[in-house]
Amino acid sequence: MLAITQRIATGLAAVWSISAAAQLPQVVYDSGRSVPLAPYVAQLVGDADDPAGIDERLFPLRTSLQSAVLPMDGLQVFEPTWLTQPMFVLAADDISIRWLAFNHAKLLQLNAVGIVVKSSSAAAFRALQKMAAPLPLAPETSSWLAARLHKAGAGVYPVLVQTNGQVFQILGGNSQ
Repeated sequence: MLAITQRIATGLAAVWSISAAAQLPQVVYDSGRSVPLAPYVAQLVGDADDPAGIDERLFPLRTSLQSAVLPMDGLQVFEPTWLTQPMFVLAADDISIRWLAFNHAKLLQLNAVGIVVKSSSAAAFRALQKMAAPLPLAPETSSWLAARLHKAGAGVYPVLVQTNGQVFQILGGNSQ
């Protein structure tokens, strides 16, 4: 029995090392409602005092989202089944910085994770990280999030997406 277990372990290790060497993602299960991992890996991006954690090649970050007023709070953007914590979307610009400062305590209370959709440089991103601390921020490196927001009629930033999949710009009673 021990020999069989060792062979299985050796075989799995070989398969894992081949997969790791190729560095290709492997889909184990896809329910059809899969989403990018950016909100969940924000903690893996270095903080503002750790420049090694930020890939300078990602910048400048650009987006099709506009810095504007959300047409209506509470628009349904995502299915409420997949988001496990609130996510806020902002940019390294004056309007987002003021929104972040005004809503910082509420975002902390909600344990929200930030996605930065627009930043001219890594330095501007790090400055935003310092302002947001201890809230984690991650750069948005694809157009998926912007496409979802546009599709729902919420193609603006800064906003908060709650775990129920609804988007809010004015944080308060309704955004809880």
